[in-house]
Amino acid sequence: MATQSQSTYGRFARYYDIIYHNLVNYEGDVDFIEAVFRRYHVNPRTILDLGCGTGNHDIPLARRGYQVTGLDQSPAMLSLARKKTAESRVRVRFVRADMRSFRLVRKFDAVLCMFGAFGYTLPRRDAVRVLRSVRAHIGPSGLFIFEFWQSSAARPAPHQSWVHIRKPDLEIVRLDESRYDPRTGRLPVEFQFFAFRGQRLLDRFDELHMIQTYSVPGMRALLRRGGFDVLGAFAATNVKKAFTAVTRDTFRVMAVARAK
Repeated sequence: MATQSQSTYGRFARYYDIIYHNLVNYEGDVDFIEAVFRRYHVNPRTILDLGCGTGNHDIPLARRGYQVTGLDQSPAMLSLARKKTAESRVRVRFVRADMRSFRLVRKFDAVLCMFGAFGYTLPRRDAVRVLRSVRAHIGPSGLFIFEFWQSSAARPAPHQSWVHIRKPDLEIVRLDESRYDPRTGRLPVEFQFFAFRGQRLLDRFDELHMIQTYSVPGMRALLRRGGFDVLGAFAATNVKKAFTAVTRDTFRVMAVARAK
């Protein structure tokens, strides 16, 4: 496998929205986040989105009237987020920082960490650092809503898949190979990217993404160490989220926690 890139979501960033536009229902995610607010009787005004990427959750949240701050470590992703936000004529504050040790000198009514972003914090002691940083930035009765990948549903190694997107002036092929390690719970995923215009190869690169998976009991214990209690855990999909029970076959879990 390729060596893990120090510029993860560097060149990938330029193709991120093209690849995930039809794979993830971002408006549906925001609908579910608002359903979580109603279920747990909170009425937030300020939201912090960790690992915000290109702002695909932040823009619809801002349109719905929330004061949103997006935080990410990738300058390439943040550059795209700022451009899209300006084009959308909404206000979102974007901050480049590390989820493990950020300091924003304010508290938020809710903190989000969507898709696979939480799993990028390795080793597990760094995940505790993330939780403690969140705990320091969340207001009274505030919610931490985030997704993690469940170990029991990880597919045996090697697992291969691909994405093929064809547009009038661009064709993208992404080959994926994951090699889950049941001993450590880590899931390295190697991406091989090919971008074409007609018969011409425009771009070719690899990125290795290392994700930490968890069990639900393991995540509950981790959250306790970080100063949180779990309120609920639900099965999550790219297309539609609901308050559906988690099973051993649930790969993506949406967790809701409240500061102790």
